[in-house]
Amino acid sequence: MEPQNALAHGRSLLGLGRYAEAVRVLQLAAYHRPEWPDVHNQLALALSLQGEPLRAESHLQRALELNPDYAEGHLNLAILLFERGAYQGAREHLRTFDRLARRAGEELPEAALDDLAKRHVGLAERYRSYGLLPEAEEELRRALRLCPGYADVRLGLARALFERGKLEQASEQLDLVLQSMPELQEARLLQGQLAQARGDIGAARTAWEQVRHGPAAVQARAWRECLETASSSARLEWIDAVLDPRLGAR
Repeated sequence: MEPQNALAHGRSLLGLGRYAEAVRVLQLAAYHRPEWPDVHNQLALALSLQGEPLRAESHLQRALELNPDYAEGHLNLAILLFERGAYQGAREHLRTFDRLARRAGEELPEAALDDLAKRHVGLAERYRSYGLLPEAEEELRRALRLCPGYADVRLGLARALFERGKLEQASEQLDLVLQSMPELQEARLLQGQLAQARGDIGAARTAWEQVRHGPAAVQARAWRECLETASSSARLEWIDAVLDPRLGAR
């Protein structure tokens, strides 16, 4: 099989989830064309999916030796380094990837921008799962620099900012989401959370009343019930205080 055909076939096998076969085919391509960075990158992807991250790292390192400006190689290596806890190295490759992606952003086709943005989002989710919220926020911002019109990514950024206590910035991002997708249920759910965090219970209730569909509606209903319970308790305390002067003097 010609190396170019082996590379194309390896990609197809990866898409089908046949990772062991993809490794064998891509190893053949790498044997005949060890100077092709993309061969090493694809082989690294196949190896990582087959559960061999250290071998995958070595091929990504080789790809970057052959082409230091290989943006996808930097991103894939950053993901592998992050997964084994080498955070400093991961950040360095992410910074390089970010610089290269921004430089090439105007030249990349839409499908490539979409793919890169999704990779940033996936990495942000990993950072968030480890409690690394500043890093998650930065990855979401990188995704939006590539694809600024992705409302779901912007909602993710608003949620990350909310979790970090950056309420004003979260509101700014959420407003942009609601301007383009006012019926987005998850956005209204977060809108209510932001209002509650500011102490505006009426605005929180109004936002949650607009959440009527899907899993978000279940959560919104539960939070509205909590608001009603808290409001009822406060009213009862006020009535008791009026009826019993001793309680009012507390």
